[in-house]
Amino acid sequence: MLERAGKEQKAPIWTAAARILTRPRNTRVEVNLGRVSRMAEEGQAFFIPGKVLGTGIIDKKLVIGAFSFSASAKSKLEASGGSALSVEQFLDRYSKGSGVRLVQ
Repeated sequence: MLERAGKEQKAPIWTAAARILTRPRNTRVEVNLGRVSRMAEEGQAFFIPGKVLGTGIIDKKLVIGAFSFSASAKSKLEASGGSALSVEQFLDRYSKGSGVRLVQ
């Protein structure tokens, strides 16, 4: 789905994300919310081609799309006013990939 979106929308961010997700499971991306929060500005959109973990403090309203979320990450993100979106939902909202930061 990501590769198709990358080709159809001419958005290299989705092609790169698809390539990252095809890696072996033991080398998949895992990112803590605290890390994303430190690099983010209010209202920014991030795509994480892997799993989002709930470690850290999030004090900004962010939109994060990811392959999966831990339960604590999802609840912390929603408590801060942000959104935790699946890959499909994120692609619907940001199909062209503009304004989205890819976190590895």
